[in-house]
Amino acid sequence: MSVADQFGLDDPASPLLAEAREGWERWCAVDPCLAVVDDLADLREWTRQADVANKAAVLRTLATLTATDRSAVAALVWLLIPGGCRVAEALSDLSPDIDALVASELWLQAAQAHRLRTPWLARALLNATRREVAASLGVGSRADRHWARVLLADDLTTLASGAGDRESPEAEVAPEVELGEFFDEAVRDHAIAEDEVRLLCELAASAETVGAPLHRGRLGLTTPAAVELVAHDHPEAARTLRRRAAHALDRLKTYAAACTDDISLDRWRADHQGGDEVGAA
Repeated sequence: MSVADQFGLDDPASPLLAEAREGWERWCAVDPCLAVVDDLADLREWTRQADVANKAAVLRTLATLTATDRSAVAALVWLLIPGGCRVAEALSDLSPDIDALVASELWLQAAQAHRLRTPWLARALLNATRREVAASLGVGSRADRHWARVLLADDLTTLASGAGDRESPEAEVAPEVELGEFFDEAVRDHAIAEDEVRLLCELAASAETVGAPLHRGRLGLTTPAAVELVAHDHPEAARTLRRRAAHALDRLKTYAAACTDDISLDRWRADHQGGDEVGAA
């Protein structure tokens, strides 16, 4: 069974899908700004083509509705099922019941979506699902495992410390959780683009797979074997991917340094409001 099968949401006759579609019609009638498509079934395709601001506004409205309406939770889960399937695939080596585990955690995360304040709602929910499922199994994903090693081995510990728990510095937080939160903040503040985050995580997973040494190639992320493995799934050449990763890591280090105090962070945000440098390499 797949993640979608756990809910039955990809079955046109599913009662849960019918509930979500009825809810969509009802919400659109109340809030015309939400009515970007007439049928919930068309919303996934719309999100692939919509600009960032419009997509964020629709998802934020849908997330707000999860506070009081189960139909909104179902609609949000339906929208996130393709991402949930990718999460389950990435964690498939951890448990034979990974689809059920991801599905149940995705529902729990979607039910709490109204509490999130990030503009990158879908990715935040999927990241949280991945982290919680991995934690429940006592391990992280391959990328998480390599990042955890990185955070213990190099000056890039600033990546996590810059985004750590500022209210309670003594709190114990898993390095991969800190890094996930740091990536969310870095994307929000235009230090790095979403596709660059995905590339770095793919390289981390690849580096763990090939056993890349931390003392080579940007902590193993840009070693030839790791990059070549990732390049199989990308249209760009390995050389281009290596250059993109190096530039992204340089920007992250600069951003992490700015995160050490509020004044520096405010200055960074003022200087990077447009995000012109992100992805420019």
